[in-house]
Amino acid sequence: MPAPTARSISASVPEAWRNYPSFRMPVFPRFMPARHRPGLPALEERCSARLADLVGDAYDSREALDAFLEYRTSLWSLLTYASAREDRVELICAWIDFLFSIDDVFAGASEARIRELGLQDLCAVIDGRPAATDTAYTRAFCLLRQRSLTLMPDGIWARYAHTLHGFLHTCRLEREIVQDIGALDLPTYETHRNSSIGECCFPLLEFALGIDLGQALRRLPELRRLNVLVARHWIGVNDLFSYRKELYSGDAMNEMQIALADNGGDLQGAVDRVAATVRRTEAEFDRLAAHLRAGTAGGSSPLPAYLRALEELIAGNLEWSYLTPRYNGRGHVWNGLTDAHVVLTPHRTLYLPHPPA
Repeated sequence: MPAPTARSISASVPEAWRNYPSFRMPVFPRFMPARHRPGLPALEERCSARLADLVGDAYDSREALDAFLEYRTSLWSLLTYASAREDRVELICAWIDFLFSIDDVFAGASEARIRELGLQDLCAVIDGRPAATDTAYTRAFCLLRQRSLTLMPDGIWARYAHTLHGFLHTCRLEREIVQDIGALDLPTYETHRNSSIGECCFPLLEFALGIDLGQALRRLPELRRLNVLVARHWIGVNDLFSYRKELYSGDAMNEMQIALADNGGDLQGAVDRVAATVRRTEAEFDRLAAHLRAGTAGGSSPLPAYLRALEELIAGNLEWSYLTPRYNGRGHVWNGLTDAHVVLTPHRTLYLPHPPA
């Protein structure tokens, strides 16, 4: 696969940064800024502390655990599920935190380590069957399942459990796909990524709002399509922001890699292609959401609240992508630039002002 081509950048940029891959970051303003719920910092701290207690035994060292905690995965849930009920938001954070962690294990751990952590037993836990291993992950999934069953309507739990099975299956499948990402076509890639980063989030959104859209999802194909569009937006945004991390780690399950393979390594061209897909996704989302709001379904609760919450999913994911050290490197503090010149160093994503014309 062609290496990304570097671009010359302003002479005002220190010499040490000039030969790294760089590009102009597109602006995605449609649903910005994200909504910040009251008490966000304290709630994030509480969720992070709970995560450390529950998943700490799965990490080889305190340093490895701290590196994962620095990603601020709880903040992702708090920004995206901005309208979640107060009595449910921490359970949602716990589920999403563990899915982030599991995704990391499948992406980077050996088969022996995956077995040691008991990830092969998580499907049994989801179904209420005994796990063959006793690990931090199997214990946590059992705990989360029990708590969810006391709060979730049966229909939402059934749909959520189904998507968890899909998530685990796709994480396993991606370990094989990543070996030959250059041979993967974009539609197939989208299908896999929708399962691994999207589908499980939508039953959780219904739970977060205290609604059940099971009948509406069966009756309204446009509503199902909106969920797909949110997931597609996430794919483009996340793959663009995570490209630095994956470039230097060798984890190539990324839409940017497909675009680079198609265009001979033109990094700006790959960025522009992914950005164009994101914008088309936004435009289709707007059209479908407006159609549902204008129709008879749009006037009946709880659909309008769900449509607003889908917009919050998009906005929260975008803001978190600028903020998180998961994509931008340990110690990263975002400077607030969105219309930026981005430089991809091995340790940090740099957001710089554009050079003067």
